[in-house]
Amino acid sequence: MTDVEEFLRDAAALAGLTTEDLLARVLHVEDGAFAEVVAAMDGTTKALALRLDREIRIRNPGLHYVMRSMFVGYRREGVTHSPLGERSQIFLSLIRNSSRLEVVLPVDPARIASMPNAQDLQGKGHHGVGNVRVVLSSDSEVDRFLRDLDEWLAPRP
Repeated sequence: MTDVEEFLRDAAALAGLTTEDLLARVLHVEDGAFAEVVAAMDGTTKALALRLDREIRIRNPGLHYVMRSMFVGYRREGVTHSPLGERSQIFLSLIRNSSRLEVVLPVDPARIASMPNAQDLQGKGHHGVGNVRVVLSSDSEVDRFLRDLDEWLAPRP
């Protein structure tokens, strides 16, 4: 048994869980908090949001949700000391909207100039963390978003 397997076994036993249940909790698989967010979405938007959430979690195991009334922030695992607090650690915001999937990112707007359905939000009031909004309305748009921003969405060393 490896050290990791032994750790998982011991941590699960202490929490009264199976190792599978412990991993599901750590990886936010079927996370109750996120389920509440998508529950208010229509079928298409919900399917896209769940797919995007899964892809982000795959790229960032151990990420943390930052739940806000108007958006859900995604914060990478690890402690990033910042005088601005957890808000500055959010690398993607999913806007709570029942009929369309909107993502806000703290990236340079020039980086997304060629992306369809992308908008520069600099100087405009908006929800979420960042200066770029991308509206995703189909699987192909989610695919392109993931492809174009894969480097940004991947974990930071």
